[in-house]
Amino acid sequence: MELIRHCALCENEITSLKKGVTCKLTKKKPDFIKNCRDIKLNEKFEQQLVTILLELERISKFRKREYLIFCVLIVIGILSIMGNKIFAELHSNSPYYWLNRFMPIAVGITIIMGALFNLSSFRNKQKIALTEKNKIDSVLEKYRISYKTKFEYKEKIHGDQNIEITMEYKNWTKKRTTTMAIINTGFGL
Repeated sequence: MELIRHCALCENEITSLKKGVTCKLTKKKPDFIKNCRDIKLNEKFEQQLVTILLELERISKFRKREYLIFCVLIVIGILSIMGNKIFAELHSNSPYYWLNRFMPIAVGITIIMGALFNLSSFRNKQKIALTEKNKIDSVLEKYRISYKTKFEYKEKIHGDQNIEITMEYKNWTKKRTTTMAIINTGFGL
């Protein structure tokens, strides 16, 4: 399984349902021990790395907002549950007294469950992105390739944020060091 991580970044990877992952050069499954001497890291590798780094940048940008929304929704849910008696007392002469008593509790619990689900979903996205980045980093470490990134936020057009990503690589050469990307900064992640 570890060897497939190398192949997933390499331009020489061939994937088929019948054979699985094979090398375009050797026409065999990966069988190297530590490093592949024929690995070709180019656009495929860089695209995967940039995608993961953008996702992590996006998550970190919305982190405070997600936790603030979580806290606000928890407070609203708790206030709804605690306020059920006051709401029911306002309608004490109503034939639906017990319904008026349980409705705010149900609404409060629903709001709290929604807040917990949203936070859990956000944290899962963050965990998945970090895991993917760590997989790429572990492969690059074996080839002694390191990188530095710099994100520069450009103009915002129709809700989409243009970001210029400057990548500096050590022990790996490439022709271009700047990549332009667009992040949709709409409400949803």
